[in-house]
Amino acid sequence: IVYSIITDRNGKQIAKTPEQKVTLSVFGKTTVKQNVNLKNITLWSLENPYLYKVISVVKSGNQIVDQTKTRFGIKTVTFDAKKGFFLNGKHLKIQGTNNHQDHAGVGSALPDFMQYYRVKLLKEMGSNANRASHNAPTPELLEACDSLGMLVLDEQRLLNSSPEYIDQFKRLIKRDRNHASVFLWS
Repeated sequence: IVYSIITDRNGKQIAKTPEQKVTLSVFGKTTVKQNVNLKNITLWSLENPYLYKVISVVKSGNQIVDQTKTRFGIKTVTFDAKKGFFLNGKHLKIQGTNNHQDHAGVGSALPDFMQYYRVKLLKEMGSNANRASHNAPTPELLEACDSLGMLVLDEQRLLNSSPEYIDQFKRLIKRDRNHASVFLWS
């Protein structure tokens, strides 16, 4: 049995999908599609980076055998050739910075709080977008941007269209697609 629960930022359940029976053979694969209607949602924005959580549950009989928790935000993004960029219908001038993965004097293997610290400083400086230059951003950086309200240009520096590089780019998109902060791919 598979189902999902949606909670608000405080953990209050606001929706649940119907339970679906799934039967698989050993090493079998399947896709389960679930639909849920959310009412009176709060949109994710730079000023109010509101995040929901979906808890996807797998049960065998009455026993929960697996569950995954994923934070996500809901937003609309529009690019207009004449009018510019719009986030949730509001015109927004993108004022971004190009940021390499590593921290001066610290390197790239750093505590999560350093990601939050950097994003907070960039916001205080007036930045509202982060280009993860030349390398896929770490999930911890994306979580900081989701939580603090910073847009992200999710980039992978693979400059050809070989099957291997296209596969890596597809995996990057799948990995990061639920992050509210991601608004462009490169």
